[in-house]
Amino acid sequence: MQSFLIERGPYLNKDLTITTRLSPHETVHIAVYIKAGTNHEEGYPAGIAHFVEHMLFKGTKKFTAKAFSEEIDAIGGDVNAYTTKEYTCYSVKTLKRFEHRAVLLLQEMLTEAEFPAEEIEREKQVILEEIKMTEDDPEDYIYDLMQEKTFSDSYRSPILGYRASLNEMNRDNLIRFYQSYYTTDNIIISYVGQQPEIIQTLKIFDQPSIKTKPAFSFKPVSLTMDRSLEQSHFLIGFEAVGYHHPLYDAFSLFSSYFGESMSSPLFRRLREELSLCYNVYSSLESFIDGGLFTIYIGCDEQNVPAAEEEIIKLLTAPLTHVNLTKAQDYLITSAYMDNDYEGHIMARDGRSLMYYDRLITLEEFESRIRAVTLEEIAQVQEMLKAPAKILFK
Repeated sequence: MQSFLIERGPYLNKDLTITTRLSPHETVHIAVYIKAGTNHEEGYPAGIAHFVEHMLFKGTKKFTAKAFSEEIDAIGGDVNAYTTKEYTCYSVKTLKRFEHRAVLLLQEMLTEAEFPAEEIEREKQVILEEIKMTEDDPEDYIYDLMQEKTFSDSYRSPILGYRASLNEMNRDNLIRFYQSYYTTDNIIISYVGQQPEIIQTLKIFDQPSIKTKPAFSFKPVSLTMDRSLEQSHFLIGFEAVGYHHPLYDAFSLFSSYFGESMSSPLFRRLREELSLCYNVYSSLESFIDGGLFTIYIGCDEQNVPAAEEEIIKLLTAPLTHVNLTKAQDYLITSAYMDNDYEGHIMARDGRSLMYYDRLITLEEFESRIRAVTLEEIAQVQEMLKAPAKILFK
């Protein structure tokens, strides 16, 4: 698969960044990454980035909300969107023959959204139900609460916002956020298909974006909540590192080894050997300048102390060269297998440009993972000393 990168496209004389890969297949994948997430919401109601994401499907100058959804169905396409702490993504998958229409839809969403007042009121109710759904799922809600209680101001708000902040959404602040961040210098487009010249016709707001520098910090807490549950949910969180930290690759490797598979020490010890739980795993969420390493377990309340004791022991157990090599093989193999799907290639390229301002090849990724040493893993383990703890029971 050929690839080439177009930066600050001279065809538009603007700062739009596009990465393209040529594919022999009939399908085309397009993703638009907006550098605007919940940590860009200072001065706005919490959750506005996510609310704007919803509203871009609710009517443009050319399409009503109903006509917009009908056009998506008419091209047999798959149009999705999601919001994170640091960015919002809109993606399209369709056939090459419908690519012009797909780009037109993106054009309308990115520059011609109307934000009808009646749709805003409807969407408040929709997102309220989304918030309720999250709060009713302890495994989801405990992660939101961990971030809310331990992160600094610009990172702590849940992506969906709060019930109270929904009431603060209005057409004026939604359009202000939209026009401030959906600009050429704040957007990365990742394309996989046969006709890259089509995506190059996309025009975006050309005024400079509002630049913010959210600061990440982590403060441990200990919290127990009685939610009258049949099973307790226990989450341990540690401050981790950002994408540019020298130990980022070592942290990713340790998390993968420690609790992200059925052969991991965490899973084997707590579930297979001690039968303390059914669901247990670790995960790493990194941002530009910080991160969160978590260990989640769902179990009977009486098993929580024993589970916590075992987790602390496992976190300090040194890795061997055999452990390290197996973990490296697992991560590298997973990365290459993901590369079989062009939608994943599109996403990897877009995020690579967003976080590193260049494309990280699989060969470079493999080299970086192979370069992680046992000494670096030990440094990661030394960082896991001051946990935050939340228990739902």
